[in-house]
Amino acid sequence: MRVLSSTIQTARKHYPCDACHTFLQSNYGRDNVSADDWLVIEGAQADRWKITPGSKYRKTVLKDGDDILTVRNRLDVESVCKRNDLFDEC
Repeated sequence: MRVLSSTIQTARKHYPCDACHTFLQSNYGRDNVSADDWLVIEGAQADRWKITPGSKYRKTVLKDGDDILTVRNRLDVESVCKRNDLFDEC
């Protein structure tokens, strides 16, 4: 995979959060992350795992063979995933 662009955007509508999906797929729970990280996860859950209008998020566009993929991550959940090594390397 090759990164074509990575920018910080302000959401104008609701988007699914790919970092939230990564966290949920990891099966991590309260015992696996710090108390501060757990507060971030609870906040994301309260937002129904979505990027909400007006919030900042990272939009990354990737090229995988002939496919173009767009990944959208809440910045707070992305930080939790990075601190806990939950992202696959591209």
